[in-house]
Amino acid sequence: MLGGALLHQYITTNQELEQKKIQDKLEKTHSDAMLSARAGIDVYATIVSSLKSHIKHRASFPSEIELQNYLKDLLDQIKFNDSIVVSYFDKNHIFKYVVTPNAIDPLGLKGVSLREILNKERIDALDELMTTDTIRIFTPINLREGWAGFPFNFTVRDKDNKVLGYMAPIMNTKYLLDYFYEGDYNNEFTHKFIVSDSIDLTREAIYNETTLFNKNSDPEYYKNFNIPNNEFISSTIEVFGLNLKIGSAYKERPRVSNIVAYLAYLWYFIISMAIITIYYLFTKNAKLNSYLNHANTQINIKNTELEKSLFRIQTLIKEIHHRVKNNMQMIAGVLSLQQDETNNTAVKTALEQSKSRIHSMALVHEKLYGSVSLKTIKTKEYTEQLLDFVEQIVGRKDLRLDKNITIDDDLIFDGDTTSNLGLILNELVTNSYKHAFTLDKVNTLEITIQKEHNHYLLTYSDNGSGLPENYNFETSKSLGIQLILILTDQLNGKMNYSNEGKSTFKIHFNPADISFS
Repeated sequence: MLGGALLHQYITTNQELEQKKIQDKLEKTHSDAMLSARAGIDVYATIVSSLKSHIKHRASFPSEIELQNYLKDLLDQIKFNDSIVVSYFDKNHIFKYVVTPNAIDPLGLKGVSLREILNKERIDALDELMTTDTIRIFTPINLREGWAGFPFNFTVRDKDNKVLGYMAPIMNTKYLLDYFYEGDYNNEFTHKFIVSDSIDLTREAIYNETTLFNKNSDPEYYKNFNIPNNEFISSTIEVFGLNLKIGSAYKERPRVSNIVAYLAYLWYFIISMAIITIYYLFTKNAKLNSYLNHANTQINIKNTELEKSLFRIQTLIKEIHHRVKNNMQMIAGVLSLQQDETNNTAVKTALEQSKSRIHSMALVHEKLYGSVSLKTIKTKEYTEQLLDFVEQIVGRKDLRLDKNITIDDDLIFDGDTTSNLGLILNELVTNSYKHAFTLDKVNTLEITIQKEHNHYLLTYSDNGSGLPENYNFETSKSLGIQLILILTDQLNGKMNYSNEGKSTFKIHFNPADISFS
């Protein structure tokens, strides 16, 4: 609000200054024109005073030719080029002669009584004039010559100081009024000239209800522009007793442009809206930040609670894996006791294989118990430990065996996948020790697990004699083979067997979707 008030005050002040500049320009133009007009009045005064002095100081009263010659010389000296008529009247107001710089009595007025032309009031004023020696100017008149003039009048006397009549030089009003239309502002300003507070005067005519002899009108007549009176600046010039009121005004007063104000208000509106928007966004962001901070606090609290719950769950799962492993080891121990109590070789072998299978599963739970995530197992480490266990159970110390395990150290599988792979490897390794490895040679065992496209490949091979040609896995009565097929199916896999120099099992499989966790 304060900014808007200051802006309004600034714009108002600026517009007031612009209005003042416009008014100052008008006042200066009017003042300059008035100064020039006074120079024109001085020319009028020079002409009239010179004529009066010339007539007064002559040895005899001048004839019309003598006066005409003097008038020519006078006008040439002061460079007065406008119209002038000098008339001499006797005491009875009769035209004695009329001269111009270029003609004598051009309209044939000699002998005509002025009473036939002027009203009684003017005649009385002229009678009064002849009782004084002053120069007086009367209301301008429209001359038959076709122009308006200022009638100057002064009394003339003979050598004996006897009144002969009066002299009436009439000079064109245009000479004086032209001063107002000179300069650089001629097309911008107009002027009005008022005589006797009511009569309009122009450079071509005076509008006092007398006959107009001039067909031309002044194009700068102020009434042509329909200007209100209150827009004029007025001054009064006193010319030999005649008051001439002069007004000046713009033909079309300049208007203070509102574009700057409109632009200022527009920019103020835009800036205000921007500030409001920024404040709104700032407030909104502050609230959002407050909400986010509160939400983050709540999330942190929940996360802390979840971490505590997760820790309890992980502890519980580890305990479960630990107990499952212990239970399986206990079962394996029971099987060992039963193995010691029987002398039946087939039973001993079956119990031994069961112990190996149970151990492969117990090893999975042991690895899960020790893993950080509780659901993934490092495959290579598990495979190596499984081979070591099988070797301890079914192997012989004097057996020469070259083992080659090719598995990436970082390869991990979930518990379900590792358990299935462990049982498969347990069957294959146990079978190799029983049927493939002999004491009279260097035995080889190779295990490879690698990723191929969107699945994994387990390759197991030994250098034993292998299975018979055209061996039918589907109809096999071997528990180990049946178990391998079942486990391969659980891995969504496929098994291939070949015996070309080496007995090789290839199992293509996909990791399980779930784990023991």
